[in-house]
Amino acid sequence: MYIKNLQKTKPAATPDSLTTDQIPVSVQWLLGEPEGAPNFELRYITFPVGAATVYHEHAWEHEVFVVKGSGKIKTEAGEQAVTANDAVLLLPNEGHQLINTSTDETFDIICVVPKGTRTFSCQCG
Repeated sequence: MYIKNLQKTKPAATPDSLTTDQIPVSVQWLLGEPEGAPNFELRYITFPVGAATVYHEHAWEHEVFVVKGSGKIKTEAGEQAVTANDAVLLLPNEGHQLINTSTDETFDIICVVPKGTRTFSCQCG
């Protein structure tokens, strides 16, 4: 067993490549390969007001659980509003974008991805 506390987990470094009009998100890797997880990695992502990922896709599925705030998830099928306690399945190769739609609070999610996909290159708004 391995236990890690969110409040004691430092956010991953923000890429230096962000321009002044881009809003970085906070990514805290909670559990994964460094902690001995054999298959999946768990991360906590905080989107400040105005932040969004770029529209992107990847070869793996991931599951998202909304912890706090409100946002929307944009896919080829359209846009769907999500709020705290919603769970979302994004399938492999399904284009998607996560957007904080709140004007006064963060949009916080827990995201599960397969081991070996520890990247977050789309940290912009």
